[in-house]
Amino acid sequence: MQNDLIQQWAELNKITTDSIKELGEINTNAMTRLTQRQMEMMNLYMEGGAKQLETLNETKDIQDIVATQSKLFNEFNTKLTENARQTASELVDVKDKLSAWVEKNTEITTANLAKNNIK
Repeated sequence: MQNDLIQQWAELNKITTDSIKELGEINTNAMTRLTQRQMEMMNLYMEGGAKQLETLNETKDIQDIVATQSKLFNEFNTKLTENARQTASELVDVKDKLSAWVEKNTEITTANLAKNNIK
């Protein structure tokens, strides 16, 4: 009886540890990918600012400045939209992985409760 209890406890501990490690990996991967997206956003802002300064320095005519600024804004907007789309895709992927993790662990818990006759 006592050996069975110790074995059940060891099995539960291993399952819990494995589950927490898996959750940690999901979170670490998500934070790494989202941090990369943020770094790309900062690069976009820095690049956009540098291009604007370059434009102001090179153009003499106000119409050229306005036309170039409009072009830069459109380019920036396109890149920003793509980054936002990729970020949303990353978040959906994380949601899917977390949902799968919850389902898997619910099944494991239910099976262990049934196996050990716990209600």
